[in-house]
Amino acid sequence: MSDQDDERDEAGDDVIYARIHDAIAAQELPPGTRLREDEMRQIFGVSRARIRKVFSRLAHAGLVTIEPNKGASVFQPTPQEAREIFAARRGIEATIARLLAGRLTKRDVASLKRHIALEVEAEAARNWREMVRLSGEFHLILAEIAGNSILLRFLRELITREALVILVYERPGQPSCSHHEHSLILEALSSADPERAVKLMDEHLGNVEDRLDLDRNSRKVVDLGTLFAPGKG
Repeated sequence: MSDQDDERDEAGDDVIYARIHDAIAAQELPPGTRLREDEMRQIFGVSRARIRKVFSRLAHAGLVTIEPNKGASVFQPTPQEAREIFAARRGIEATIARLLAGRLTKRDVASLKRHIALEVEAEAARNWREMVRLSGEFHLILAEIAGNSILLRFLRELITREALVILVYERPGQPSCSHHEHSLILEALSSADPERAVKLMDEHLGNVEDRLDLDRNSRKVVDLGTLFAPGKG
């Protein structure tokens, strides 16, 4: 195989990785879903070796579990793992809050306010999945503004894994995110009050965790062929 072929395969693997990653982040692939090797390689038209490579990358990111004799499945968070994800987020987002306090430009503030307005609209429409997506995106926007690519990368993966936690453990009829709390955090960041911003961020993440029922475990079945059909995503 030529170097050019290798590059094409790598680019194609990136596309497959992104499709599966995005489906997990969008809560379209529930925790525990079996990603059957033969089915997935046929869906994407690639070799067994290449789909295994993609699964390994997803496992490295903590989004897929690979077990001997069982194969790959979407990460199924235990209550303890859910708590560890929130603990990790608290540490990262406290750092981001300190980096941003007093540094937001007028354009940053306006952009974040527009984003919160979208959260309000999603809540009014009772679109829970969109609320979860927008809530995570709010935190990623803060990380992007902070300008630390390492923190952004870690946070992005944690938020994707948290989406699985919410899918499994969210109390029925009680969305886990709150645009009111985002508004308070933005206010503290805008007024250059790092300690208040950190405190509000910590309370916000604690409230998200508290609104979950970590004794609950729900699961639905999806058709992988339909989910990843050509033209979708």
